[in-house]
Amino acid sequence: MPWNDQRGGGRGPWGQGPQGGGSGGGGGGGLQPPDMDELLRQLQARLRGMFPGGQGQTGMLAVIIGAVVVGYVLFNSIYVVQATERGVVLRFGQYVDTISEGLHFRLPYPIETVERVVMTRQQINVGNATRTAQGSDDGLMLTGDESIVEIDFTVFWQVIDPEKYLFNVENVPGTIKAVAESAMREAVGQTPIDAILTVGRAKVQDSTRTTMQTLLNAYGAGVQISDVTLQNANPPEKVVEAFRDVQKAAADADRARNEADAYQNSKVPEARGQAEQIVQQAEAYKARAIAEARGEAARFTSIYEQYRVAPSITRERMFLETMERVLGPMNKIIIEGRNGQGAQPFISIPPELLRRQNPPANSSAQ
Repeated sequence: MPWNDQRGGGRGPWGQGPQGGGSGGGGGGGLQPPDMDELLRQLQARLRGMFPGGQGQTGMLAVIIGAVVVGYVLFNSIYVVQATERGVVLRFGQYVDTISEGLHFRLPYPIETVERVVMTRQQINVGNATRTAQGSDDGLMLTGDESIVEIDFTVFWQVIDPEKYLFNVENVPGTIKAVAESAMREAVGQTPIDAILTVGRAKVQDSTRTTMQTLLNAYGAGVQISDVTLQNANPPEKVVEAFRDVQKAAADADRARNEADAYQNSKVPEARGQAEQIVQQAEAYKARAIAEARGEAARFTSIYEQYRVAPSITRERMFLETMERVLGPMNKIIIEGRNGQGAQPFISIPPELLRRQNPPANSSAQ
C-alpha cells in the first residue's frame, strides 16, 4: 500500500498518515517513510530520458536484459577446482561426473551444481579433548584383564571416492569417529593393560585401523584410514596411584626374577666346569693308576723270571735294593765295637762328587 493512499483513515503502517506538504496533510515535522510510487515514477522518467524514442528504448532495454542474463550465466557457469579438491557435478541433483583441479564450465544454476570435496589428509581426535569439552566418557575403555584405561588417540583419514563420500553416508566425520571408538574398544578389550601401556601399542593401533577400514568399506563411505596413533594410555586419575604401586611391585618382581636368572646363568656354567674338571682329573688318575699297575706287574714278572734262574742272587739283590731305598734318605751312625764306643756319623757322599775327586786313570795318564 503506498504511503499516500488515504484508505484506512489516511494512516500508514506505523499508525499515522504521511506528513509534510506533498499530499496536503497537516503539519507536524518528523521522520516520514518514503513515497514508493513517487520513486518509481522518478525512475521511469530517468529511463525515458536516457533512451528517447519508442522502438529504440525497447531495443536498448532488451540489450541490457540480455547482457544481464549473459553475465549471470557466465558468473554461475565458470568455476575453479583447487589442486587439493575434486568437484562432483550434479544435474538436477543427480550425480553426473567427478572432475579434477582446474578451470571448468557448467550449466547455470539450478540446472547443474558442483560440490567440492577436499582430498587432503584429515584427522579426528578421540579421547581427552572430547571428555573435557563435552563431559562424555570417550576414551574410557575396559581392557582384556578387566582394568579401566583412558585412551587418547588420533585417526588420520582422507577421501578416495568423492561420489561415495557425498551420497552413501550422511555425516562421514561423525561416522568415522563412532567407528574409531568402537574399533578401539574392541582392540583394547582383547589386550591386557600391561601390553597397552608398554609393548602392545603397535598391535592395538594396527588392529583398530584394520577394523575401521573394513567397517567403512562396508558402509561405502569412500574414505581411507591411513593411520591410527595412540597419544596417551593411562589409568583413570582416581586409581593412578594404586596402579603405580602395582606397576612398581611388578617391576620389582621382574628385577628379582632377572637377578635370579643372572645368578643361575653364572653358577650353572661354573658348576659344569668344575664337574668337567673333576671328571678329567679322575680320568687322568685312572690312566696313571692303570699304567703304574701294568708297570709293577711287568717288573714283578721280570724279577720272577730272574728268581727262577738264580734264586739266591735274586733274593740278595732284592734285599740290598730294599735297604737302599729305606736307609738312603735317613741319617746313619756307624758303631765300632760291641760296647758302642767310637761311634761316628756316616756321611753319604753322592757318587758325582766321588767321580770329580777321583778321575779315571786313563784321563790322568793322558
